Amino acid sequence: MSNLWLWPIALATAATAALGFRRYAGLVIRVESHSMQPTLRAGQLLLARPVHHASQLRHGDIVVLYCEELQQRIVKRLLGLPGDRLQLDHRGLQRNGQPVPETYVAHPGGRTGSWQVPAGHGVFLGDNRAASSDSRSWRSPYVPLGAIIGVIRDRQA
Repeated sequence: MSNLWLWPIALATAATAALGFRRYAGLVIRVESHSMQPTLRAGQLLLARPVHHASQLRHGDIVVLYCEELQQRIVKRLLGLPGDRLQLDHRGLQRNGQPVPETYVAHPGGRTGSWQVPAGHGVFLGDNRAASSDSRSWRSPYVPLGAIIGVIRDRQA
């Protein structure tokens, strides 16, 4: 008697396990740009932990998010949470009037500006400020926190 009838059950079990792994353990992402250098390198593979609720997010988290404007997944640092007032100028980043130490920014530069983060949204910047497409250059600088797919590294800011 053949065990061919077991194959559909085995495949269904494997598929369910893979989906469960992704939901609870995370997903593998490849860094596609130089915008997070020197913290992350282009081509680097990373494991992103899933985010199940926005309360899990902290200033400085490195996250994977789906950017609707760019129509792709990207890796950026979360620097502004709902209600934050950000100011970026020649002195660096200030959040709610306080300087934010950013030892991870090796290449400052690029656009400056100020942002008042609305409810349910965040502001995301690359560590390589001189060469990063991020909230400073997007049509809408505020990305819904629900667009965050996972956290790669917990806060460093």
